Amino acid sequence: MKDIKIIGGGLSGLSAAINLAKAGYNVDVFEKRDDCGKRFNGDLEGLENWSSHVDILQEFKSMNIKINFDCDSFKTMCITDGKEIIENTSERPVFYLVKRGSTENCLDQGLKKQALDSGVNIHFNSKESKENMDIISVGTGENKPVGIVRGIRFETESDDIALSLLSNEASDRGYSYLLITKGYGCICSVNYYRDSSIINRYFKKTYEIFTNLMDIDIKNEKNVGGVGCFLIKPKYVIRGQIYTGEAAGLQDLLWGFGMRYAINSGFYAAKSIIENISYKKLVKQNIVPRLKTSVSNRFIVDRFGNRFNDHLLKWAKEDDNWSELLHWGYNPTLYTRAIYPIGKLLLMVKYRERRERRERLLKFKR
Repeated sequence: MKDIKIIGGGLSGLSAAINLAKAGYNVDVFEKRDDCGKRFNGDLEGLENWSSHVDILQEFKSMNIKINFDCDSFKTMCITDGKEIIENTSERPVFYLVKRGSTENCLDQGLKKQALDSGVNIHFNSKESKENMDIISVGTGENKPVGIVRGIRFETESDDIALSLLSNEASDRGYSYLLITKGYGCICSVNYYRDSSIINRYFKKTYEIFTNLMDIDIKNEKNVGGVGCFLIKPKYVIRGQIYTGEAAGLQDLLWGFGMRYAINSGFYAAKSIIENISYKKLVKQNIVPRLKTSVSNRFIVDRFGNRFNDHLLKWAKEDDNWSELLHWGYNPTLYTRAIYPIGKLLLMVKYRERRERRERLLKFKR
């Protein structure tokens, strides 16, 4: 099979397309929007560098991904409860900030250019169905449990900073963040389970806390936001079709850091086709252990709420190497392995109840 069809021109779809095209395959990508990255509006997002001891940029190189997009390293990270700021600097980058969207220098546009340069055919405004596709990379879907992000992006003369806010006033079992790099900033609130009607209230509180805590220069602000979809039980291959990224449910359930999973899963999809090996085996070896840990972590956050935030702030004050602390928290331990079965079961019940409640509300509104 030398002709490959991929539905979805997001990170995982483009990652798969680039690697397949470089191996000599004829690749067609079908994207429902008129450009890659149109799901975003210039948001700043963190490309986490703590879940593996291999630097993500080195990992990209091994997956034939070039850095032809803005990618700013951050070794200093800050955390706050809204009252005091705790700062920590690591020896290696804790994460890299990238822009998402359809404008120049965004991650999405960088991958699009690499795909086109590799000979991939991208069909925009496509209404092709999933039925005839080899790889499913469509991202978000309907009626799945979601994390909702609401925020703004802006221009600024303030200093670069990466500041996370842990406060139940500013987010619902999630977190808020202030990111500034090279005169460009983003303030957002990340929430879990809540309907969109309540999200504005959390963002308003987030904005209030950050602007009271710091003197932030904000100009030309524009709204940003979106949703993240999660599956407790990932999809791998269904009726011969390979699922990648969010379509497969490969998303960090704790804080929503899914870009690394997306690009990795696209690479593994391509590798499984090129080398005729099991995609499921590749994903289960390289992604699923951390995915299960994120399920355990999400269960802990839901169960303990404020106490989890208090412990995290306490650890941040006492530990002088946050990168290693995050690495430990994102990888399996005896504790997370032990609570995974019950955490998975209770979260699945919770998600089912949420979907049913949402369907009742939609039916009532109709």
